[in-house]
Amino acid sequence: MDRDVMFRLFTAHREAEARRDLGAVLETFVADCFLETVALGLRSRGRAATRAAYEGIFAAFPDLEPEDRGIAYGDDVIVVWGVLRGTSRGPWLGVPPGGGTFAVPFTNVVPFQDGLMAGESLYFDLATLCAQAGLDLARVRAAAASRAAADDGGV
Repeated sequence: MDRDVMFRLFTAHREAEARRDLGAVLETFVADCFLETVALGLRSRGRAATRAAYEGIFAAFPDLEPEDRGIAYGDDVIVVWGVLRGTSRGPWLGVPPGGGTFAVPFTNVVPFQDGLMAGESLYFDLATLCAQAGLDLARVRAAAASRAAADDGGV
């Protein structure tokens, strides 16, 4: 896929995330998309589950904002890295908010398919995020494991 097309689509995706426009976010994905949070072992599949995952993330961290610092291209994939910032203001996976802010390095791997994003795999250090945000790491891990076991990885 053309690098410029991938970049424009990913930029539209990031802008829709910043506006919290989940309809526009989902328009950047194929119908059978995924959202994977590797640190939690969770992978949402399909638009409904992906929407629910975004809703949960944005409710937990209403000011969540990635600061993209670099990008690399493959034939049908981009990798973006930077710093993920936010504040724990709502429950995350049922774990009460800690109220703290965080700034953790992240990497986002985005494969493309049929001219759209196939999904996203997000990598970050969960222990550091939880420590900074005031979240109980053991409870977050247990909640994620329980969620993964209950619904095959949906957030």
